[in-house]
Amino acid sequence: MKKTFGKVSSLARIVGSHHTGAYAAQAAYFFVLSLIPTILLLLTLVQFTPVTRPDVMEAVTQVFPSSVEGLIVSIVDQVYAQSGSVIPITIIVALWSAGKGVLSMTSGLNLIYENTETRNYIYLRFRASFYTVIFILAIVLSLTLSVFGNSISLFVYKHAPVLTKIMDLIIRIRTLLTLVVLTLFWDLVYKFLPNRTNLSKTTMKQQLPGAVFTSCGWLLISFVFSVYLDIFTGFSSMYGSLTTIILIMLWLYFCMYVILLGGELNALLEGYGSR
Repeated sequence: MKKTFGKVSSLARIVGSHHTGAYAAQAAYFFVLSLIPTILLLLTLVQFTPVTRPDVMEAVTQVFPSSVEGLIVSIVDQVYAQSGSVIPITIIVALWSAGKGVLSMTSGLNLIYENTETRNYIYLRFRASFYTVIFILAIVLSLTLSVFGNSISLFVYKHAPVLTKIMDLIIRIRTLLTLVVLTLFWDLVYKFLPNRTNLSKTTMKQQLPGAVFTSCGWLLISFVFSVYLDIFTGFSSMYGSLTTIILIMLWLYFCMYVILLGGELNALLEGYGSR
């Protein structure tokens, strides 16, 4: 028991020395800036799929807590009422803002893995935008499996009945598939995002513990946060009109913190903390 407590205390000191909270806060801030244009972009792209507006509204009620639901509903109404001319501007704003968040995560992971950043800034910005696109695609795929699965299955039944059995299997295991998609994404992040000097010797298998931890952590935090907000309503009286933004930033902060903790777990298993 004493030995376990000592290891936990040591890990806590390492996390503190790596300024994990500060990097998580930086990333959360820039992701909040990119949140609205990113949602606009996702909803705009959804219009080119079989998913209908009622499906989107149902997803909003399922995915987002009630305190945030009003903001998202207003964005959905705005997207479906406007033309497609806003797409290029939306893409630029979303990728630039979210890219800054990815750069913050890169700096945090570099410190965790004891790497020095030597790559060109312009290259890093384009790279951050690329990871942002991959992240959006991972979210879209996860939401498609977990929220829009029934609507897509009906579309498949109607237009491609030969795929009915495959679609039924996908729907039954969609929660597991969502976890697999997120785990694969975070595995790639931990392998390629830091400026590793030994990239060729770093395997996907080595990054798997942190990737699984982060994926499960994200799902758990989102669930707990949603339940907490539905039960406790004191935020509204405390923050007033800023409640929605504060709640989103808190949720993102905890999610970013979990990502960095996943990196700490991988670094600990790889022996970085003992060097």
